[in-house]
Amino acid sequence: MKIKKIMWNLLTDVIPLIIISVLGIFKLKLFIQILGNETLGLYQLFTQIMVYVALVDGGLSSAVLYALYKPNTDHDEEEMNHILAGALRIFSLIGIAVFAIAFLVSFIVPFFIKETTFSYFYIIMTFMLFSLSNVVTYFFVPYQCLLEVKEKKYICNLALQIGQIVQTILEIILLLCRVDFFIILFMHSVIKLLSNIVIVIACKKLYPDYKYRGKEKSYVFTSQVKHLIFHKINGLIGSNIDVLIISKFLGLISVSIYSTYNYIINMLKTILGKISSSMLAIIGNLLAKGSKEAYQVFKELNSMLFLLMTVICVPLTLAIDSFIDIWYEGNISTNHWIALSFVGILCLFIVKTATTTFVTARGLFKETKICALVDTITNLTLSLLLVHFIGIPGVLIATVMSVFISEYIMKTIIVYRNIFERSPWPYFIGNMRFILIYIVDLVIGYFLVSFTTITNIFMWFLVYGGYFAINTAIIYGIYYVLGETTFMNRVKKGLIRR
Repeated sequence: MKIKKIMWNLLTDVIPLIIISVLGIFKLKLFIQILGNETLGLYQLFTQIMVYVALVDGGLSSAVLYALYKPNTDHDEEEMNHILAGALRIFSLIGIAVFAIAFLVSFIVPFFIKETTFSYFYIIMTFMLFSLSNVVTYFFVPYQCLLEVKEKKYICNLALQIGQIVQTILEIILLLCRVDFFIILFMHSVIKLLSNIVIVIACKKLYPDYKYRGKEKSYVFTSQVKHLIFHKINGLIGSNIDVLIISKFLGLISVSIYSTYNYIINMLKTILGKISSSMLAIIGNLLAKGSKEAYQVFKELNSMLFLLMTVICVPLTLAIDSFIDIWYEGNISTNHWIALSFVGILCLFIVKTATTTFVTARGLFKETKICALVDTITNLTLSLLLVHFIGIPGVLIATVMSVFISEYIMKTIIVYRNIFERSPWPYFIGNMRFILIYIVDLVIGYFLVSFTTITNIFMWFLVYGGYFAINTAIIYGIYYVLGETTFMNRVKKGLIRR
């Protein structure tokens, strides 16, 4: 296992993300204070709607990446050139199509809002500017795929994340200057364009022999679209239907409450998701060679993910409400059931990372279509039902239940049968001890925190920072005694060899 490359990809992704996340917390506070909760709700609504517009790409970027693994392993440069040329043409057409669809959709966006003080024309114009910043990326997908399959994803990470840092800093400055929302959205497009241009320059310098505009084009990756579209739709329902339902039935103020919690959870999901993306190309190349090491790596990674889930999610459950109360100075109404539900989503996101990575690396898009279908139907049905009875927590509980059934149970069974060719039940039974450790740790945490009174942000960091450090040491010790820290040992050895 190429640990050095994994760690390099991971560090160049995670460190900038931590900086972005910290800056983002300040930005979100300024956003609420200067532009208001309603504008924040509008921005989040734009984000969710735009993801649905992007359904037109059918998840092709994953298909392109998968199609490049074998010719890259076989050093078949000619075939890679054909695939890259085909990908550039397809994604250029997709970019144009997405912007055209966004233009049409902009006229119906206002109807997704229960009530608002914004004018119909203002909502249309701001949505168009917002969509422009999302469309830019499509024209550069093949360059990013090449770097990732060459296991140089850190170049993309640095270019995009540094661009994001610059964008966030500029956004904070513009907010302090009280500029119009239009200017902020236009700035997003400029930064994304410059970041992707840097990626193109790096690609052409490192791999000058690869051609993106050759006459011979391969569209072999498009054969996966009929399978990937299920996953694309499922991703949209699972990650983006919540805001639409909340906006329609509860209003933009409820969207701002949801978004405040969601920002923190998504920040952690994005950082932790880099574990999967950093290893994807390496595991893909590993499976392309038929390596038997894959199953051992999966087990080791699974143990590490449960360890991460416990040391991150237990303190987060105890701390998130008090942080929001103090940081946003009472401008956001907290709800412990919302907190528990969001942390439940994060828990499942962490533990399913190993399965998701192996599904993508092996290209099991057809085999896991049923998982996507079950996830979508369960989530949508329960969300529409529960939102009327328990509001925001109902929508979140629907997500937890659908992900548990489709991702944790069903997709794991498919991975074990199609990749490892063995029964998955030892996996589920073995995980029960990890879940028990989590529950006991959470109960003890609730007991200890009940003795504390936190009145300011300094005390919050002091109390929960100390609790996190001590809890992490204890949980790591328990996993070490159980012999479940092998993946961490693999990482240490890889770094030492370097």
